Amino acid sequence: MNRTLILLGGAHVHLDDHLDHLAARGWRISAVHDRDASRRAQLCERLGATALKDLSELPADSAGSLVCSETAHHEADITAALRAGLPVFTEKPLAGSAEAAARCVALAEQTGLDLQTGYFFRTNAALKALKDAVDGGLLGRVHEARMRFSHDGGFADWLNLDCWMTDPALACYDGFVDEAVHCIDLLQWLLGPVTSGHAVTANALGWPVDDHGAAVLRLDNGATATVEAGWTDAAMRLELDLVGDRGHARLHDRTLTLWRRGQEKPVATHALSEPDAGEGIEPFLDTLEGRPNDARVTPAQAAAVNAVLDRLNLRLGGPIAGA
Repeated sequence: MNRTLILLGGAHVHLDDHLDHLAARGWRISAVHDRDASRRAQLCERLGATALKDLSELPADSAGSLVCSETAHHEADITAALRAGLPVFTEKPLAGSAEAAARCVALAEQTGLDLQTGYFFRTNAALKALKDAVDGGLLGRVHEARMRFSHDGGFADWLNLDCWMTDPALACYDGFVDEAVHCIDLLQWLLGPVTSGHAVTANALGWPVDDHGAAVLRLDNGATATVEAGWTDAAMRLELDLVGDRGHARLHDRTLTLWRRGQEKPVATHALSEPDAGEGIEPFLDTLEGRPNDARVTPAQAAAVNAVLDRLNLRLGGPIAGA
C-alpha cells in the first residue's frame, strides 16, 4: 500500500514525535506545505519531500495528510486536504474555534473521509485500563473527578515560547488550554459530555497569552470535575482522581491504582508509561492500514473539546470565518 503522507505545516512542537512514529512503521512524508517558506524548504530537504507552495496543489496520490500548522490555520489545511480526497490527522485542538471545528466535522462527514485528532492519552495502556474499569462499573457512578496535566516548560529551557504559541491570533487559545485539552478529552472519553463550567487563567511568564489556570466543570452524568493545567509547574505532572459510589481510581507518581470502597487493598495497579504525543498518530495509521483501534478520536469527539473551550470563554483570537 501507499505509505506516504502530505505534511501541512511544520510549526507544531510535536511534529518530530509524529515523524518518529511514522518512520518506525515504514511511513514517510512525500510533500510539504508550509506558509513559512524557510521552514518549508528546511523540511523538504530534511525529509526528501516535494515543496507545495499552495494548498490548491495537494496531490491526491498520498494515503493521507498530517496537519501540524498553527492552530489558526487548521481549518484551512483540513478543508484543503479533505477536498483533495485525503484523510486527515491533525494536532490538537481540531480547530481554532468551536464553529471552525464543527465545519471540519461537517466536511469530513460529507466527504466520508477520516479525520482524527492527536489526543494521545487514549493510547496510553494505563489510561486504557482505567477506561475499561470505568466502563465495567468497577467505580460505580463516578461523581467526582480531579485532573492535572502541567509541566515546567515555561520556566525551563526545553520549550521555546517565543513563537506562534504565544501569539493569540495564531494560537487561538492559551497555555492553560494547550495542556487542558488533553484532560477535557480524557474526561469526556471516560465519563461523558461536559455541559457547563467556569475557568480562571493567569499569567506568570509575561507572554501575550495566559500560561496556566484551572477549570471547574459539570458533566452530563451529574459529576463535577476540576482541571489544572499549564506551562508553569515545577515539573511534568499527570495526576488524576476519579471517585465513584463503588470505588475510586488514583493516578499519582506514574502509578494508577484502582480501589473498591471498603477494601484495604487495591483491586489493581498499572504503571503509567511515559506520555508520548507521537502515539496520537497510531490510531490514524491503523485506520489507513485497515486495522481497528479503540483509541481513535472521532471528529465529533474532537469538536466537543473545542465546544467546551469556547463555552468556557477560552478562545482568544484568530479567524473563525469559513476557509
